[in-house]
Amino acid sequence: MNRLLLLVKKHLLRLIKIALALAALILIYHLVDWQDSYSVIATDGEVQEKVDGKILGAWNVDVVHFLVDGENELRLISRSSAYSITPSIFTYLRNLDKSLFGLGAVSFLFFVLIINTRWWWLLRANKLGVRLLEAQRFGWIGLFCSNAMPGSVGGDLIKAVYIVERCSGDRFRAVVSILVDRIIGLLSLLLACSIGCLFIVTRFPEFAWTVWICALSVFVGCILLLSPGLRSLLRFEMLISHLPKRLGKFVAQLDDAVLQYRDNLKGIGLWLLASPLIYSLFIGSVILMAQAIGVGLPWTDYLAIVPVAMVTQAIPMMPGGWGIGELAYGTLIAEFGVETLPGVPDAEQIMRTRGVALSVVHRIHVMAWSLLGGLLMLWDRQLNRDNL
Repeated sequence: MNRLLLLVKKHLLRLIKIALALAALILIYHLVDWQDSYSVIATDGEVQEKVDGKILGAWNVDVVHFLVDGENELRLISRSSAYSITPSIFTYLRNLDKSLFGLGAVSFLFFVLIINTRWWWLLRANKLGVRLLEAQRFGWIGLFCSNAMPGSVGGDLIKAVYIVERCSGDRFRAVVSILVDRIIGLLSLLLACSIGCLFIVTRFPEFAWTVWICALSVFVGCILLLSPGLRSLLRFEMLISHLPKRLGKFVAQLDDAVLQYRDNLKGIGLWLLASPLIYSLFIGSVILMAQAIGVGLPWTDYLAIVPVAMVTQAIPMMPGGWGIGELAYGTLIAEFGVETLPGVPDAEQIMRTRGVALSVVHRIHVMAWSLLGGLLMLWDRQLNRDNL
């Protein structure tokens, strides 16, 4: 009976995730411009006429070439207060600046290499003799699986499988290294986002203060859990002993593995101090992609937008966070960017479309890089077959 209930619960959760993911995709479909159009604006700011069609060539030039639907008429639309041009998501993607796209892809490559190196340092700090090239290989395989499994944390499960096989003598500590790496990653994102909020606090005070309070709470919580004085005051070990036997044993092992890093707090602190520079590579790749599309936001806004979107994409609903990530970027960029289009009808929807286009473009190069992890996984399996 218990097994049946667990099976029902498992399938029910899966159905809920699928339903939420579909809801996100349907919402995106209705909130994004899928067809080019332009509007004729009256002197009082009201829309007199909206014309659907197709933009031929670039959309961000002084005179836009516009082919009206159902007609062979080519109209030349000049950018002025009398007209508002609304490109579709396909037009943004079609006019992508390939050189900026390439620079963004290179920036992301260096980010992944450094993040994998951080995980290797954590493995070494916990006295696990893993070589740097091995950690890089497992990290790239994890990136590939993150784009093939729900959320962005699915790759961590595969990394755990590989590292457990590699460190069979100390499996628990090997897996905990991934958990600690995730915690450091979260702290790094909060730190980077907190710095970014310094640039937007006058425009979005509620957003900035929410980020600062969350960041402070998480940092204080982590410090207190590692504090010997507080642990003694809370009688942490005694609390663990009152848990059910199997759960208590698991928590005790987890706690012991995490505490191993207490002797390396200086190194962890240095990684955290370097995190704004490290995550500037990821945020920089997004900024370059945004420039390639023509989103039109100041670069300082992305310091706050990107970390929030990254955390949102980790929600395990769709492979690689598809759908939820597009919704996050679309919503945030619409909120931040609507003021950059004063007097433009449907400014919020225009910026939302640009946000979704940005998310799609950024995913394209992330998925392309992740194929390297797929090749490494195939190579690893072939080696295992040859050794049998």
